[in-house]
Amino acid sequence: MQLVIGLIAFFFMLSVIVLIHELGHFMVARHFGVFCKEFSIGMGPLLYARQGKETQFSIRAIPFGGYVMMAGEEDGSQDEEDDWLKNVPDEKRLNHKPRWQQILVMVAGVCMNVVLAWVLFVGLSMTQGYVVEEPIAQVYEVVEGSPAQEAGLQPGDTIVKAADGEDTIEPETQYDFLEWLQYHHGNLELSVKRDDQTLTMPITPQLDEESNTYTLGYVVQAYAQPIPWYQGFYYGTLDMLDSSTAIFSALAHLIQGEGLQNLSGPVGIAQVTTQATSMGLRSYLSLFALISLNIGIFNILPIPAMDGGRILILLLEKLFRRKINTKIVENIIVASFVLLIGLFVFATYNDIIRLF
Repeated sequence: MQLVIGLIAFFFMLSVIVLIHELGHFMVARHFGVFCKEFSIGMGPLLYARQGKETQFSIRAIPFGGYVMMAGEEDGSQDEEDDWLKNVPDEKRLNHKPRWQQILVMVAGVCMNVVLAWVLFVGLSMTQGYVVEEPIAQVYEVVEGSPAQEAGLQPGDTIVKAADGEDTIEPETQYDFLEWLQYHHGNLELSVKRDDQTLTMPITPQLDEESNTYTLGYVVQAYAQPIPWYQGFYYGTLDMLDSSTAIFSALAHLIQGEGLQNLSGPVGIAQVTTQATSMGLRSYLSLFALISLNIGIFNILPIPAMDGGRILILLLEKLFRRKINTKIVENIIVASFVLLIGLFVFATYNDIIRLF
C-alpha cells in the first residue's frame, strides 16, 4: 500500500512541477501577444477540451505533466508548418517577437519552479516553529559494526580534517563533511580532536543502501532553536539558497566526472518519494521543494535542448546582431537531446542496479 501511495505522490509531484513550469511560459507568452494554440494538463489522448478566446484548454489521458503549444516556438519553413500555424500572423509568433521578450518567455518557466520551491521552503519554516542549527562534525554516538567503530572513533570526537590523498577538507559543519564524503569515499585519513589531543586514523566509508549515501557510521547531535512564524520567510529563503548551492556543487562534481554512480533517474526519485511519504507530509513537501528547485536550475543551464540553451542562442544572436542558421540550431538541439537521453538512461541504469 505504501508503494502505491508513494507512486501516486511521485506522479502528482512531477505533474505539478511540470505544469507550473509550462504555466509560466504560457502567462508571459500571452502577455506579449503570442498565439498559444493549446495549454494541456497531462499528455496523450484528449479527454476534455474547452476552447477559450484563442487557446484550447485540455485534459489528456496520461496524468503526467503538460505542455503549452506556442506559435513560432520552433523556427521552420512555411512548407513544413502545420495548417493551424500557417494562419497565424507573424506579429503573434514567438520567433518574431523582440529577443528580450523571447528570453522572458523562456525564463518564466524556470522562475515559476523557483517560486514554487520558495513558497514550500518558507511554508515549511513558518509552520515548523523552529530551526535546526547546523551540527558540527562531532561524534555523538557510534553505530555498532560501522567503519567509525572499527577506526576507533568515540563519542565526543570532533573531525577537524579528512584527506583521501588528492583532496582535503576541514569541515565547518557535518553537512559540509557529508557532501565531501559523497565524492571522496575511498581510503581516508581522519584528523580527530579528542580532549586536548589530535589523533590520526585511517577509515573507509561505507555505502548506506537505504539512503544511497556514503557514511562513516556515527550520529551527530543537532539543536532546535524556536522562532516566531514570521522569521520563516528568512529561514525558508536561507534553506532554498543553501539547497541551490548544494545543487550547483553537485553539478560541478558531475561535470568533473565525480559522483556519477550517485546520479538518480525517475526510478530513484520515485523510490525516495515513497520513503518521504512514509515519513510524513513534511518530508514529502521538503522533497517537493527540492525537486522543483532542481528542475528549475537544470532548465536554466546552457544546454541547447533546455530553456537555458535557447536563452544562450538568443543572447548570441543579440551579441553578434545576426540570426544563427536554423538548421545548425536544430542539429545542436537534437545532439544535446540525444546526450540528455543518454544521461537519463544511465541514471535509470544506476537506479535499477541499486534496487538489486
